[in-house]
Amino acid sequence: MNIGVYYQEDIKGEFMFSPLFEMLAALHVISAPDHHLDRLKWIETTAGTISTELIRDIQYVSSITNQWLIIMDFSEMNPYSDLNIKDAIAELQRLNLYRWNKIFRSYNKCINNSEKNLIINVMTEFYNKIFINEIKYLQPFLIRILKKELNECYKEGLLNRINKIHERIEVNGTEIILHKNKEYHFDATKLNKIVITASTFMSPHLLMSEEKGILGLTKLVVIEEKKGVVPSDLVLIFKALGDETRLKILHEMRKGPVSTQSLALALKITEAGISKHLKLLFTAGLVEKYRHGNYIHYIICKDAIDYIPYNLYEYIMR
Repeated sequence: MNIGVYYQEDIKGEFMFSPLFEMLAALHVISAPDHHLDRLKWIETTAGTISTELIRDIQYVSSITNQWLIIMDFSEMNPYSDLNIKDAIAELQRLNLYRWNKIFRSYNKCINNSEKNLIINVMTEFYNKIFINEIKYLQPFLIRILKKELNECYKEGLLNRINKIHERIEVNGTEIILHKNKEYHFDATKLNKIVITASTFMSPHLLMSEEKGILGLTKLVVIEEKKGVVPSDLVLIFKALGDETRLKILHEMRKGPVSTQSLALALKITEAGISKHLKLLFTAGLVEKYRHGNYIHYIICKDAIDYIPYNLYEYIMR
């Protein structure tokens, strides 16, 4: 739903709120709780009210949707961005599989009808049992936040305000720089519009979407007291990397899939020793595995490696 529009010369800023987006952000947090320390209290409170079966299904959907982030693309599109959650889910259910996979293919993924139906069922159950009460106070609260941001634009200008909605957004003249796993540069004068939304769940992420000249940004709204805790997934990654043998294993994987047996031969270590190292690398999300005949093959997870500097920077700068 459109909260308001502000023009800075030829640069258009549109402030939007999508109830569906906020629910999907909550599902993302449940699927990756160790990373979202600003929502620890909510996670602890909510975990006791969600059935084991629903948690299992949320986690499975997370595994096929990039932790629910792919589904978020729908929440930014018409008509889903303007609808309440119940109606948005109903519209998504009516959308045929081909249209669903048009979004998924942009992430080199594809789903079948059974998986589409599971996604719809999980969203419906989560909304009816959990989020229907959450959105009653989150929606008016976040709309007030966005209206305040819009009003601040009249005092400071759109680009000056964008410079303040996230600590890893930098504005230099009309250039917008986003500090993620790498720097993303946008010339505001060449964009059709900049869409700004807000979320209480997405901290510490710097969300960005860019398509057809529309740049989407999210203001992070922290509503829980911050605790001096380091994300356990970040600790696990650096624990996995803090060993010479494990670094050599990752280096061996640069050529392609490897087995425990081939690594043992290459590094002159017992297969049992290799297995222990692989288990830690797999738990940290740095490698993936699959069965090939009678053997388990391991491959390096390039996305996880690419995002190591980003995850560290994200924690330090939060």
